Amino acid sequence: MSGMTGGSPRPVPAGPHCLVEGRIGDREGVGGHYAIRFQMRLPEKWNGRFLFQGGGGTDGFIAPAIGAIPSTGSTATPALQRGYAVVSMDSGHDKPNLDFAVDQQAVLDLAYASIGKVSDTAKALIRARYGRAAQTSYFMGCSNGGREAMQAAMRFPTEFDGVVAGNPGFHLSRAALGSVWDVRQFQALAGKGPFYDALTQSDLDLVSSAVLKQCDELDGVKDGIVAAFGKCHFDPKVLRGKLSQAKLDTLNAVMGGPVPTVTGRYAGPPTPS
Repeated sequence: MSGMTGGSPRPVPAGPHCLVEGRIGDREGVGGHYAIRFQMRLPEKWNGRFLFQGGGGTDGFIAPAIGAIPSTGSTATPALQRGYAVVSMDSGHDKPNLDFAVDQQAVLDLAYASIGKVSDTAKALIRARYGRAAQTSYFMGCSNGGREAMQAAMRFPTEFDGVVAGNPGFHLSRAALGSVWDVRQFQALAGKGPFYDALTQSDLDLVSSAVLKQCDELDGVKDGIVAAFGKCHFDPKVLRGKLSQAKLDTLNAVMGGPVPTVTGRYAGPPTPS
């Protein structure tokens, strides 16, 4: 998850800084103990700016608060190295999977509430450490961190001077339905084997190459990346003769999205991973 949270999968050199780790709202809740755990790094040579680093997935872990750009392959200098005070959090739970969802407060903290609580605490720590408030404050995240960035803009508009919301995860109930739909299609193709064996690596390579051939240059640059994904409308029929009809039908079903049998309408679009 680190690459999508502003943490880093690689060691990041950092100058002298103060590391603060804490917990907000320790309590006993449904299914166990809860708290909003956070990590904050306060550089010795502070540039007067504050960055709130968003999480990823369903959170539940604390990525190192270094403020790396939450995009795979980015070589930009992390915010901490540029003098930002940076905070990260687990959003209020440390439960595996969705076990925290039985606790209403944990759900609210994940949804949005933890952002305001951690922001208040982080800004208080900045004032205590440097004797003054941050001149500018930002929120940056990708995927669920992008969703958190949008929540920060909507629910805490006076807390941040700007937000960077990369690939924000919207319509989560539809996304969950889409995931179930996808697994069912692949399982039907795989038969008694695991659903992820429905397509071989060779099949996946064929699909990937075909998608790149059709959509890579839609953003004006041939670089092996589909950046203009909104313009990409891939039709699996171009692989007819290379994949079996059953596999083509499965790909069409997955890319078409779930269809309720009662209304016949799409319940939601397929969700990019």
